[in-house]
Parts: sequence; C-alpha cells; structure tokens
Amino acid sequence: MKWVFSFIFFAIFSFSNLFSQSLIDKPLAKVGDLSITADEFLHRYEFTPLFGKQNKNMRESLKLEFLYSLISEKLWALEAKNLKLDTMQVMKFTEEEYEKMFIRDALFRKEIKNKIKVSEEEIINGFIRKNTTLEVNYLISEDSTEIYKLYNLLDQGIPFDTILTYSPEKEEQKKGIEVVYGQMDLSIEDSLYNLKISQYTSPMFTPDGWYIFKLSNKKQTVLSTISERDNARKAIQKIIEARKAAKLFDKYYYNFFKDKKVDVNSKLFKELAIKLQTILEKRKKDYSLKKDEPVYVEPGDLYLLVSEFGDDNLNKDFIQFEKDPMSLKRFIQQIIFEGFNSVNIDLKTILGTLNNQTRKIIEYELYSRKGVNEGLNFLPEVVNDTKMWKENYLYQYLLSKFTDSVTVSEKDIYGQYLQEYKADIFPMEVNIIEVLTDSLSIANKIMKEIKAGIDFKVLAEKYSNRDWTKKNKGEFGFFPVTSFGKIGETAKDMNIGEIKGPIKLPEGYSIFKVIAKRTPEKKLPQPFAKVKNTIKRQIELDKTKLKITNYTIELARKYSISIDPNIFKSIKVTNINSFGFRFLGFGGRIKAAPLIPLNVDWVQPFIDSNTIVQ
Repeated sequence: MKWVFSFIFFAIFSFSNLFSQSLIDKPLAKVGDLSITADEFLHRYEFTPLFGKQNKNMRESLKLEFLYSLISEKLWALEAKNLKLDTMQVMKFTEEEYEKMFIRDALFRKEIKNKIKVSEEEIINGFIRKNTTLEVNYLISEDSTEIYKLYNLLDQGIPFDTILTYSPEKEEQKKGIEVVYGQMDLSIEDSLYNLKISQYTSPMFTPDGWYIFKLSNKKQTVLSTISERDNARKAIQKIIEARKAAKLFDKYYYNFFKDKKVDVNSKLFKELAIKLQTILEKRKKDYSLKKDEPVYVEPGDLYLLVSEFGDDNLNKDFIQFEKDPMSLKRFIQQIIFEGFNSVNIDLKTILGTLNNQTRKIIEYELYSRKGVNEGLNFLPEVVNDTKMWKENYLYQYLLSKFTDSVTVSEKDIYGQYLQEYKADIFPMEVNIIEVLTDSLSIANKIMKEIKAGIDFKVLAEKYSNRDWTKKNKGEFGFFPVTSFGKIGETAKDMNIGEIKGPIKLPEGYSIFKVIAKRTPEKKLPQPFAKVKNTIKRQIELDKTKLKITNYTIELARKYSISIDPNIFKSIKVTNINSFGFRFLGFGGRIKAAPLIPLNVDWVQPFIDSNTIVQ
C-alpha cells in the first residue's frame, strides 16, 4: 500500500510572493555599490533561526542586529570582489550553478506553474471530498491473472469479506483503511469517491501491484468556523494545483525530451565510477561507518579526482550536448556541487547511482539552456536571487581565509590553562545539632538539661525555633564553616562532641553540638594534556572573532554605508523561528535563504567615529 496511500507533494517555493509587494526592491541599506532591499532583509530574517526571536520585546533589537549582520556580509563581499576573488574559477562555477538553478525555476513557473488555473467548481468539488473520509478494504496481487480471477468471483456473488478472509492482508484490515482527500492518486480517488457503500472497483494497476477496493463506510465532517473553512480551502487549492502541476509536468517532460539525444563518454564514465568507488570504500573504512549508513563524496575529493585523471582526460568531452559539450572536469564539479552518496559501495551500485546522477545533470543542463534561450536569465527574480547567493558565497569564501590564518602557540595555550584551570580548595565542613531560642532564660534552662544528660535531639525537638532543622531534630547536615556566621566560625575550632552556647545571634540564642567534621579538600584541575585541544579551539575562536570584528570595522570605514530608517521601521517581522528549503522547479532544492551568524561587535566602535543611518 506504500504507493497507493502516499501523499502527493509537489512544492514550489517562491518567496517573493510571501511578503508585501510594496517592499520588493526598495533599498533598505546601501553598502558601497551593493544594496540590501527590504525584500531580501525580510526574507532572510524570517528564514534565519535567531535566539530570542520568539520574545516580542526583543523584536526591534534583533531586527537591527540582523541588519548590521547583513551589512557586514555585504562589506566582506565587496572586499572579496576588490581582491578579485570573484574571478576565481571556483567562484565563477558556483555563480553559474546558482544562476542555472534559478533559471530552471523560472522556466518551471513560465511553462507549468503560471498555467495552472483552479475554478470555483473544482474548489466546491474539493470541499465535498475534503469533508468526507472513506473507509476501504482491498484485495491485492502482483499477478493480473489472479486479480481478475478474484474479480470474477466477486461478480459471481462471492462476498468481498469472504475472499478477504483468505488474503494475507486480512490482519491489517480488521478496521477499514481510512482515505482522505488528496491522499491517493487521482484516478483511484475518483473511483473510490464514486462508489456506494459495499461497492467495489474493477482491478486497478499501480506500481505496487493490482488492487480491488471496496468502500466499507463514509464519515462526514462539518467545518464549523470561518478559520476551518479558510484552512480547508487553502489545502484544497494546494492539492488541485499539485495535481495539475504533475499533469502539466508529465506532458512538458515528454514533449521536451522526446527528440533529445545526448551521449556520454562510456569509457570515462566507467573510470569515474571506479574512482568514486575507491574514494567511498576508503571513507567508509576510515570513518567506521555502519553497513546501512550512506557514504558521501566530499568537496575535498574534487582535488583527488582531478589529480588522478590528469588534464588530458579532464578536458575531454564527457557529456556530448549538440552544442557546448560538458567536459569531464566540469561534470566532476557538478556532482560535487549536487552531492553524491551511496549506502552500498559495490561497483554495480555506484554505476547505477552515477547513471542516475548523470541523467539528472543532463536534464538540469537542458532546462537551464532552454531558459537562457528564452531570456529568463534576465528576469529580475533570477538576477536578484543569483546576486544574493553569490554575495553570500563571496563573504564565506573570504571569511574562510581568516579562519585558516589564525595560529595559536603552545605558550598561548598553557598561559590560558594557568588562568582558567586552578585547584579548587574547599573549606572544612561540619555537622551540628542546634537548639535555637529567643529567650535567654530558656537558653539557660536548656544548658542545665544538657548537663543533666538529656539527649540533645530531644531538646531541639522540644525547644528549637529554627523550623527547617526541627524536622531533623535540630541537625543541620554538613555545611562549610564559612557559612552561618558565628556558628560556622565557632564550630571550626571545636572538637566532635563539644557543645557551645548560648551564642547571641540576630535570630536569638544558639546552643549547638558538633557531631561530625570533614577536613578541607583540595581538588586538582584537569591535566593540561586532557584539556589542551579544548583550550586551543577556544583561543582560535576568540582570536578569529576579534580578527573578524577588527577587519569588519576597517571595511566599514573603507566603504560607504547608509540605512533608510523609514523603510526599516515599516518592515513587519514575525516571532517565529523558521528554517526551510526552497524546492526548485524541475527538481532540486536549496536552503530557503543564505544563513549568516549575527555579527554586531563591529558596530559600536564604528558608530563612535562615523554615522550609519542617513
């Protein structure tokens, strides 16, 4: 039943439609020749998890901190461009791949999403089904001959439940299987919703096998509130749109690829599969991965593959498009960018996985080339999305250089160790039984009774005014002699069994007996060798943070910065911590927004000598 009862999910995420259209493209801030639009700020703020975002009182301060962090990203991106990092091959490749993703997405909107129309009649029919839950039973077989024999038995009057009794699936169908609107393939759903109770379908083929369904019961639900009806309408609209998108996609896919022929260099293909298998085998062994854990090709493997193939092979055509074939080197970069992993690492599996990856890359490439031919690369949303991700990547690339450049000496580590890891000296601890009274005459009476041999605990239970010790018959429990003022000071020099009192305290007169003592304890710090790496990482982190802060201040002084306070004030944000993915048309996904950590330590030193808001 896995295929039949799987949910349809065909999500296309377009963030520009989520927010107020009046904000789009308005420059909230300018950093040199780069700008942060209100739309970019809002989109990235909403899809960046931030500590304290759920606190309404922190809303404006968090907004400002996030804006300053975005400004720092743009400053670093500007400097990366100034250092010509954007001309590096890896940067050019990354920018091109992001652009291709957004071009494919734009092509999907043009050819499929924008052609989807949902009528009010379809919504009404959706409501009818949405408000009805079906209970069904089924017969299943992988053999069409067998399923039709069962169908003939049903037509001859043999009850469905009688046949089901002899089916392996009878145990899971003691209660009918619930079916709700949008849960099943449309053709099966149409058949089920058109049945009357106790009727059954003709045999229906699915990827899991052949089914005959019987409708056992129908349950009606009532949407009583406006909110419930509005939510139901949105859900119905999404289901209808997803189904229409799937249908349009199938048609477009067939027409688009029916006359396309693309060859792959089979010799290089097999060599690449063998090298990938070697890499994954070594990684599985080095990382001691379990049998069912996937093994991933990592970015660093690019250099290994490139060095092993050599320039001659790398420059050969790997995918032979009609125009502009893709070299082996470019293809290797593609699979690193798209990601490659496998649970099984035998050569047959790797060949199959690589074949699927190659097919996907060919399809993506043809879609993006189609989009370029139609000028979709010039659409504002494609240009803006590519620019946003490119600037984030430039920022990260330059930032990584700083992280790599921080060094920590053995002297630094040991010095930090001496400061942070000292021996802990714990004072002597004592345990006493005490009688506390606010009357000096009663105190004297207690002292006489003690001399008469009456048990100290009996006296504490009878006379003591200290409520929290009374339940323990006056016993304190162990406490350091630095506590309880005069009591602790006095008890420090007493012997076990010795009695003192009455001692005048703010709360009355205390008479107590020392019943146990613990000698002072010295706890040695963790050995240097054990904490050395932890200290080193912390120093590296602190040094990197300081270096980043100082460098950001330098960049802020180098490039002009301005903020429009009116636009900033007009941006309304939520208190919801969100993180998600943007599902792209024709396949693939990326994070909903480029993520950055808050970086505000540079702001105050810069503001002290400059003005940002203009």
